[in-house]
Amino acid sequence: MSLTVRELLRNQFLGANPQVLAGKSQLGRTVRWVHSSEIYEISPLLSGDELLLTTGLGLSGVDPGTRRHYLREVGERNVAGVAIELGRTFDAVPGDMIEEAAALDLPLIALRTVVPFIELCQNANTEIISREVSALRTQNELSRVLDAELMAGNGVARLLERISEASGCPLIVTSGSGALVAAHGVDDDRAAWAAADAGTVTATIHSRDGAWGTLTAGPGSTMDSSVLRALLERSTASLGLALTYSGSLAGRPQRAAAALVSDLLDRSDVRQIDLTVRSAAAGFHPAPGNRVVAIAIDSPGSRIATRLLDSAAKLLGQPCLRSEVHASTFGLIALPASAVDAVGTVTGCFQESLASNITDGVTVVVGDPCDFAPGDVGAALRTARSGLRLAMAARRSWLAGRVVTTTRELAPELTLDRLPPDVRERMVATTIAPLVEWDRTHSSDLVRTLEVHLRHGCSATSSASALHLGRQSLYQRLERIRALLGYDPGSPSMYGSLLLALCANRLAT
Repeated sequence: MSLTVRELLRNQFLGANPQVLAGKSQLGRTVRWVHSSEIYEISPLLSGDELLLTTGLGLSGVDPGTRRHYLREVGERNVAGVAIELGRTFDAVPGDMIEEAAALDLPLIALRTVVPFIELCQNANTEIISREVSALRTQNELSRVLDAELMAGNGVARLLERISEASGCPLIVTSGSGALVAAHGVDDDRAAWAAADAGTVTATIHSRDGAWGTLTAGPGSTMDSSVLRALLERSTASLGLALTYSGSLAGRPQRAAAALVSDLLDRSDVRQIDLTVRSAAAGFHPAPGNRVVAIAIDSPGSRIATRLLDSAAKLLGQPCLRSEVHASTFGLIALPASAVDAVGTVTGCFQESLASNITDGVTVVVGDPCDFAPGDVGAALRTARSGLRLAMAARRSWLAGRVVTTTRELAPELTLDRLPPDVRERMVATTIAPLVEWDRTHSSDLVRTLEVHLRHGCSATSSASALHLGRQSLYQRLERIRALLGYDPGSPSMYGSLLLALCANRLAT
């Protein structure tokens, strides 16, 4: 950590009995060097961040305007502060200098006890050099550790852990397109973005093709920002190598898949020839005329999602492209155009593969089939991504206990997700507001009960089972719902309006 004006006054300058006369808010400034000079025109020789010591000899006999000009000139050189020794030229620092330093917010210090300047400079500069050497040792040691991790075949996650240990703060890696790639020291993606937004120190990660992305230090480090930035910059070369050559399960084809899926999700300029060639490089060769189904999976680990995708594709006997992007796993499965219900076929294979795979914490969304064209595939992947987010929220309501769902089942949520919030609020206010208010004031579960009941075709047996209720308890809830709404929610004419309103309410909460 760099030496600050405040630390210097409390330690190396303590024997000089310092008194801060102005610029107290700037005592946290870094001191890069301490030296003394009695030259009035010293400012051209300053480079910034110095603490300037003077007895005021160069200011002897000059008028207040000249003294103010002296402070303005050294202030423009971005010095860390000016310390004046009393007793030789001034018995007290002139008021005009104090006023000018206050206006400049420049630390102005009176040294009330005579201590040889050479002693003050020697003590301070020795400490500064010691800290710089310590920072260099930390950087060199980190470089050695990162090289060892790379040689051991470890990837980005392990490197970020090592860098975080040295920097003492969370770290976030984002791609050039702004996508979240990796993070350490945070609980989830939301916390990662919050740390990235709060971070003030960044370094560019380079690959063979130029700038690849950004490494951001989140809050919490005790290092000075310049020291932390140097540490991050020293680390980016190793991260660039790890991102280029390691961290994938299947080597180059998997990297090609990740790059392709990422571009399809975030860009609109992918050409057909790019899609065909890059898919082939990833090992994905849909037959002419085949359609593709987009898959989005959230799971505790990418290996779980990968096994599910591979198992489903094997059951189908069809090629599959898979990749982890933005902390979710995406897949494309090719099917013949003659498949009557491609969504149902793929969903059934996933359901079958669940029996032999881990499903705790897993959510799978099967998209609609589309032509193997960049615009269509990109739109299908984006819809599956949105559906995954909405399905994870719906698992607390009508999707409770289900692992696999489809974008066609999530059509109401996907449609409402694109509407302005005020439109969704009106839907709720005109249909189910009494239920929402009752749940809020009585800690009940009527809104969820109604949605589950409607999603199960108003079957009392199916609804009670899904809600883990006895049928009599369900009837009591439904009677309460009718009384609060003032109309029968089981009327077929109300199904559409109520389902939309229930989805809108869930999106709002």
